[in-house]
Amino acid sequence: MGPQREEFTEIQKLLKMHPQGMSVTEIARAMGKNKHSTGRYLDSMYASGQVDMRTVGMAKIYTLAHRLPLSSLISGMREKIMILDEDYRIILINDGLAELIGYAQEEVAGRDIRHLPVHDPGIHDLFVVVAEGLKESEEVFEHSLDQPSGGTTHLHIHIIPSQDEMHHAVYVIVMVDISDHVRMVHELRERERQYRELVEMANAIILKLDRDGNILFFNEFAETFFGYAKEEVLGRNVIGTIVPPTDMTGKNLREMIGLICTKTEQFSWNENANITKAGDLVWVRWSNRAMKDENGRVVGILSVGNDITDRKQMEMELIDQKNELERRVKELECIHQFSGVVGSNFSREELLFSIVRVIGDCWSRRGAMGIRIRFGDEVYENGSPDGLLIFFKKPILSGGRPAGTLEVGFSEKNEKEEYYQDKERLLSLFAERIGWAIDWMEAEAEIRRSRDLSDTLLATVDAAIFVLDSEGRIVRFNRRSEELTGYLAEEVFGRYIWDMFILPEMREGVRSHIAVLFETKRRARIRGKWIAKDGTWKMVDWSNTVICDDEGVVTHIISTGLDVTRQLEDEEELRRCRSVLDRLLEGGKGG
Repeated sequence: MGPQREEFTEIQKLLKMHPQGMSVTEIARAMGKNKHSTGRYLDSMYASGQVDMRTVGMAKIYTLAHRLPLSSLISGMREKIMILDEDYRIILINDGLAELIGYAQEEVAGRDIRHLPVHDPGIHDLFVVVAEGLKESEEVFEHSLDQPSGGTTHLHIHIIPSQDEMHHAVYVIVMVDISDHVRMVHELRERERQYRELVEMANAIILKLDRDGNILFFNEFAETFFGYAKEEVLGRNVIGTIVPPTDMTGKNLREMIGLICTKTEQFSWNENANITKAGDLVWVRWSNRAMKDENGRVVGILSVGNDITDRKQMEMELIDQKNELERRVKELECIHQFSGVVGSNFSREELLFSIVRVIGDCWSRRGAMGIRIRFGDEVYENGSPDGLLIFFKKPILSGGRPAGTLEVGFSEKNEKEEYYQDKERLLSLFAERIGWAIDWMEAEAEIRRSRDLSDTLLATVDAAIFVLDSEGRIVRFNRRSEELTGYLAEEVFGRYIWDMFILPEMREGVRSHIAVLFETKRRARIRGKWIAKDGTWKMVDWSNTVICDDEGVVTHIISTGLDVTRQLEDEEELRRCRSVLDRLLEGGKGG
């Protein structure tokens, strides 16, 4: 287990034992670490969703988080993903990047990427390039990474400036391995070089057309390429033989051929779809030159063509890959925004309105769409999904029972089937997390109500009440305790009880009493003198009760104290009066 993972585990154990929360100072003291190091661990855990933080005065109080961690959403994605803060420190890396650099998330969290002790110099250079690309605007670039075992990995890097829930600047870095793409581009360039050599050797399609586009010459390579014998095409128009009326994009090729024949200089180079005798669609890159008579009039066209079908297919594949990459990046942004909304301290109405807006922003550029969330009698929508061609409806569960629906519609099916399958999967996840967020929100509200009632009772009861943790440190201190001792709650939190109010000669006795409470787990009473802040003392009767967890381990001691100083003084005065009265009565009898 790495050192950071051990620190994270220790922090989680501490926060589990202190569900009310602990400050950085308290956690650092409990761990025996300095505040600076502890703060870095907590920043990393907060950014990755492992802990929550609230402020109390100038202090930051941390508790275990029960929200959806961003790391669970992106850890298994194929892209290599990293999130940095504005000081170049790592907040989160996913499994793909961890495998690349040879470190687990826990080992690098909170560390500056420029100074990671990586063994591969190429990884160090990569992180330096990434650090230099952290700017206020998005940055997209490519980087070649030489592998120690040989070979090169080509990365497409997209740096996205963003903000976390606390509006701190963060940077999302998405690295996509485009080695196959680069290899295909290199192969494409090599093929183009080969095509040029073929043209130079006249191993190319050569046609002669008149001004109307009728075929006058058809070379042997053209016969082989198109599958026509020259006798079958000479004198016929290229439209309907080797050129279809329109290409696959809907472009009017009949009109284009007319322009080539009349305005050749504008089409000296041209690419268009052609068709073979067998009906196969092929792409040809044409070089066109006007043929003129002795008077300088254009009488025909000389066209030399090269087959670029493979290159076109590669280009279309690359376009598909580019579109897929853009969709993946957009999906990541959508997940990031959704996680930010779910983790925010919104009311239910604000939460559902924000989720509708986030999902709408994710796909609004893909055409008309509508989104609606129904929850009970409440309806939140951005455009109506009713009647749209593609429609998804996912149940929202609350408390394990159907409580609403997430409905999304798209105007037309102009994407591959996998695109909509991905969207349906993501919407199912969103619907699940919406229900989870609402359940958690209601649970938090109930906890706050219970805590507020508890705090009110503690503040108003006319008895000194404080709570000790399992080490004997003060974690709660009510108003009556402040009046009794003269100390404010902020002055005593985290301090040992025997170091605060107990006479030196009584400290060991109090320690022993607490030890007995932990051992017997029974309620016990004790009376003792308590020293106030101003040096005065009070005699207090204490009733001590232990609190155990589900496994029977003592986690806290609740002490309730009543000031009996005045009562003892009255009793002493009463005894003195009785003694005087007894002596007077005895003297009277003697007289």
